[in-house]
Amino acid sequence: MDPVALQSMFPRRIAFMMTELYYESRGKWLFQLLHCICVREKGSNRAALKQGLEVLNKNNVLGIFPEGGVSREGLLQEGNPGIGFLAVKSGAPVIPAFISGTYQALPKGAKIPKISRITIIFGKPMTFASVGDPEKKKGIEEITRMIMEYIEKLSFSDKPKE
Repeated sequence: MDPVALQSMFPRRIAFMMTELYYESRGKWLFQLLHCICVREKGSNRAALKQGLEVLNKNNVLGIFPEGGVSREGLLQEGNPGIGFLAVKSGAPVIPAFISGTYQALPKGAKIPKISRITIIFGKPMTFASVGDPEKKKGIEEITRMIMEYIEKLSFSDKPKE
């Protein structure tokens, strides 16, 4: 449900990177219509990363869910280094976003959405020129960590003020 919610709030068309579990489901037609890029759950994703770079190199928007899948509990998970790799190789800024309420609206395994308040909080664009050697594995991991920390900070903006 996250891609639909995010696209409805973002002013430009987004090409999403989508895990094959969802890409190959009954909703495949929708994901193809939305120009989603299929990401394998296991094995190499060079083709998907190459497609993602092509999107960014054309100055288009690429939507990445850096956790790589849907959390069983709806909680923020560790990020995968693909987002760091794409940020380094493309030089494109990353606009972090925190989405809440979609897990409650459509929990993992549910077929029919429930009415739920969905909130999307966008952060400021992030660039990574100041990261030591971003081309190296440690640099890519550092960028991924920075992005996930920012998303976590955005999640605190969603909490009710006491």
